[in-house]
Amino acid sequence: MAAGEAFRQDQIDRLNSARLLAERQTGIGFHVRVGAVAGDPKAAADRLLGEIVDGSPVAAVLVLVSPGQRFVRIVTTAAARRRIPDVAASLAALSMTSSFAVGDLVGGIASGLRQLADMAGPPSVSVPASAP
Repeated sequence: MAAGEAFRQDQIDRLNSARLLAERQTGIGFHVRVGAVAGDPKAAADRLLGEIVDGSPVAAVLVLVSPGQRFVRIVTTAAARRRIPDVAASLAALSMTSSFAVGDLVGGIASGLRQLADMAGPPSVSVPASAP
């Protein structure tokens, strides 16, 4: 997919399916944004994630991809970072860029979401302590 092209409906469906599967498997909110950003990509990713969570302490991940600007950024909230360390997010981003390099934007994003979900694993279940 070239910069500036819109996604076809089947591609949108594939991305939504990958995102929803990652959320169901982990309990973490996954968000994907594709398109140009103004200014520093890292600052833009941090700002977008902040807008998404709106100050809530929820576990969330933002995958920000700008094909025209040739970057991918994965940012996490503190709660998500406990389960997806920065090094794991960097590895997922590297894998995604490999797919992007051969023209597979949708496949790269879907694969990255799967890798992030695999790293996070299922949500932990807190078991209440028994009363003596």
